[in-house]
Amino acid sequence: MTSKVICLIMLNINYLSMNPVKKLLLCTALLTSFPAFAAERPAADKVPVAKIESNMVEAVAAAADELERNFYWAKGNPIPIFDKLAVFEFSAPTAAKLKTVFGSARPYSVTRAPAAAGMVGFDIALPAHSYADLNEQNWSWDALKINVVTDEAGRTLTGTGAWPRLTANLKSADVVVNDMTLQSSQRRNNDDVWLGTARADVKSIDVTGKDKPVVMKMEGLSVTSEVSENGKDYDIGSDFGIRLITVMDEKIDDMRMSFRMTKLDMMSLEQLSKAMQKTTKPGAEPDLAAIGPQLKAFAKGMAARGTAIELTEMSAGYRGHRALMKGHLTLGKTVDKDFNSTAALMKKLDGRFEMRVPVALVTAIARNVAQNQATKKGETPSTELLDSTAKSLADMAVDKATADGYARLDDGVLVSMVEFKAGKLTVNGKAIALPTDSKKPAAGAKKPAKRRAK
Repeated sequence: MTSKVICLIMLNINYLSMNPVKKLLLCTALLTSFPAFAAERPAADKVPVAKIESNMVEAVAAAADELERNFYWAKGNPIPIFDKLAVFEFSAPTAAKLKTVFGSARPYSVTRAPAAAGMVGFDIALPAHSYADLNEQNWSWDALKINVVTDEAGRTLTGTGAWPRLTANLKSADVVVNDMTLQSSQRRNNDDVWLGTARADVKSIDVTGKDKPVVMKMEGLSVTSEVSENGKDYDIGSDFGIRLITVMDEKIDDMRMSFRMTKLDMMSLEQLSKAMQKTTKPGAEPDLAAIGPQLKAFAKGMAARGTAIELTEMSAGYRGHRALMKGHLTLGKTVDKDFNSTAALMKKLDGRFEMRVPVALVTAIARNVAQNQATKKGETPSTELLDSTAKSLADMAVDKATADGYARLDDGVLVSMVEFKAGKLTVNGKAIALPTDSKKPAAGAKKPAKRRAK
């Protein structure tokens, strides 16, 4: 699992640094595949998740795979790439799947658009459509429209896009995504790296359960990526946020995750990403042995350059109080034997993270727990009793955390320093045992002989 997390970080970093054409293709594929994700609803508790059969899922997955294989690593002037995309034909099997769902073997259109002198514009569109799928799944959406403008040399590119509404009516829930927008402003440097920013926003996502009366609303979703030069290397940042999450009567305010990777060798990252893409099946964990040379080159470059992954902020608010986590992760100097196993490589990672949780936040959560327990019992406790119960529960939690050494109290805030160094994890200086792999002997394998006592 650790190796998978590391490799997924690398792939996501590479996505942030790819040129706007690649971003556009991937964003459009992800947006159109939203119903596919919605369809992957877990079954009841303690029951294995069953994959729900869907023509939509199959069609979008097949199309995204072919677009990725043909356009993902495209470089240079984006104009001929857009022109190629305009006439691109999917394979016969994929075209048949697309025609079943979208009514066309090429659901989208790419056309030249009016632009100022010296500039070239393109309009990309996905027409409004509705589709009754298998298993009582019904999808419908408004027209998706994206406009991009580049100079004739293909050195600058701006883009804007809008998708007013996407609806997924599933057997278990109704999902409505409202007012999606996209905007970007970038320039291509001599290394063929696109610098600048790209941002996508969603006004709201509404989820209404059918099996259970659960209503969830997420408002003000946004994700911003930025690529900038840092000497001969690059810095890449990503900022994801949700202004408000409401589940029934509970609200979580301003959830945010912002991270940055500094002093990155883009060429080495691209080689690693290509190797991962070539050797890893969708949904599978990357095989370190298959990408060993590329991973080794990238890791050595990280150590030499002082590349760091910085978690600028991961935070969320609840009833006027905020929990916060921030920190950084770096890779120390490596030698060849460090790449013999994930465990060996992990020992070279140095991480330090600070977590801050106000006691008032713990008390607010405790009060909510007390209220819910009383409601289940049919009781209506007074405000004074709720406050007293909440304080008692919070005091117990705080005393336990501080007494066990997992946190210290600093002016009404629980503070924990989490450090990972030389393969060891500590919290406020207290060692924490890490899980180990306990693999059973293969069937038919001989057990080690017992030693005789002398």
